[in-house]
Amino acid sequence: MYRGFTKDESGQVTWCPLCNSSCHQIPEDRRVIHVICQCCGEFCCSIEARSIFESLRHADPSPGYKLSYVFRSFSEHDFERGNPDDFPMFKCADLERFLATPDPATTEKLEMLLRYLASLSRYPGQRISFHLATDYSVLCGKNAAEGEFFIDALAEAGSIITSKLGALGLECVVSSSGWQELERAQQSGADSPNGFIAMWFDSSQDATRESIKSAITAAGYRPIRIDEVEHTNKIDDEILAKIRQSRFLVADFTGQRHGVYFEAGFMLGLGRTVIWICNKSDFDKVHFDTRQYNTIVYDKTDELKSRLQFRIEAILGKGPIPA
Repeated sequence: MYRGFTKDESGQVTWCPLCNSSCHQIPEDRRVIHVICQCCGEFCCSIEARSIFESLRHADPSPGYKLSYVFRSFSEHDFERGNPDDFPMFKCADLERFLATPDPATTEKLEMLLRYLASLSRYPGQRISFHLATDYSVLCGKNAAEGEFFIDALAEAGSIITSKLGALGLECVVSSSGWQELERAQQSGADSPNGFIAMWFDSSQDATRESIKSAITAAGYRPIRIDEVEHTNKIDDEILAKIRQSRFLVADFTGQRHGVYFEAGFMLGLGRTVIWICNKSDFDKVHFDTRQYNTIVYDKTDELKSRLQFRIEAILGKGPIPA
């Protein structure tokens, strides 16, 4: 259950427009939807979002769980920072982008769930509660059954120890193997604050480079571009080392540089996130093998900055570095 949710919260007690669980709707003005939900966290949307929520209610299957995951991710990160009153205002265009984002892979969901359980633990060995009815949203799950499946998978792998608290409640302990797994991921770069930028090294791309760097910074991560890093190693070795030390990679295929394709493939081989972008003027030249990926096709650099920031936060959550 979202830690910022309390039963004595001010506002009208009602039902969440996304997950239909109990929530509080905070009256601010008629142009804003402000909800505190035990499953979706806290979120603010423009009033126009009602039309999207209504369409999701009638969709079968509904992709609304993607919004629950995004909102919960924002809320948990802001709650941990001690700033629960500072939540972004989402517009319809933002929600549509989140809904178009592919689901995290199975390995990503397992890692997200383990990191979430560890974040609840104030010390190794502490017993913590996981509420199947509401906490499946932290791993972009569709329902409680999917949440239970991934909890069982972590238990079978020896990463956690569980015991039943009731029909929809579990008590969990992150095991020593689980803590070691998280430490290995952090040391390898899978949990690092770095975002590697792979793109064409040309002065014509300076504005694009700055937009990418700004988006990564605004999302709470550290942008890494190899031509801006001082090093004494061979350039190929340094590139691979920096990619290994990064949590995700932004690949801009504008200019169709072979190195960008290689660096994106190397990051995929590590099992980590690659975010694909390309200028609209060059998108028809992108190799057909990469067109299966959900690419941000941009025209203006200011548009790229906002879209890239939202994509990073939707997939990985808000980063640990204050913007």
